[in-house]
Amino acid sequence: MDTSRWEIAFVLLTGLGHYLLAGWLHLQLVYIVGACVFWTGFVAVRAAAAPAVLAEWGFTTRNLGRSLALLMPVTLLTVSGFAVYGMFTGSMVMHWHIVLICLLYPVWGLVQQFLVVALLAGNIKKHTRIPERGIVLLTALVFAGAHVPSLPLVAAAFFLAAVTTTVYFRTRNLWALGLFHGWFATGLYFFALGQDPWKEVVFARLWP
Repeated sequence: MDTSRWEIAFVLLTGLGHYLLAGWLHLQLVYIVGACVFWTGFVAVRAAAAPAVLAEWGFTTRNLGRSLALLMPVTLLTVSGFAVYGMFTGSMVMHWHIVLICLLYPVWGLVQQFLVVALLAGNIKKHTRIPERGIVLLTALVFAGAHVPSLPLVAAAFFLAAVTTTVYFRTRNLWALGLFHGWFATGLYFFALGQDPWKEVVFARLWP
């Protein structure tokens, strides 16, 4: 059974949930936990019905090394750039929470990459004749749009999605994308934006 339309619909609903729960009601922790639980269940149900879908999505060790090799230089350059920017502007936040975020954010990054590149970009490529570059651009625009109205986040999200979608089309591996997403975002928040995601998420309110 082709579930592509449902997958894209659920991805868009998850994006809408970000606006409502995280953006409007400031229930970041509720949103993140809820999204992780829902999509973990979704993957489990689909994999139970069709085990081959895991490798098709990118939950595989195949091309992991190649994906890491493509992403590590970008990770080092971008995080170093964030650090230099933070030192010159005084925005850098140095706190032990950075260790926790480096460990935990890749998990949330993996969920987001699954939605953005595997389900959204992957299904567009599978069911349309849009050129690959066009899909990369479209995916980057959608992911950037989810971070409106913060212009720094919009720009960073566009760059991140453009990189990860391009690498995904070449390696079809999600694990390295989640790691890159997590470390890229950690450097962005702590070094360039001067924000501590741990405080903003864990200590956020749990009810409107």
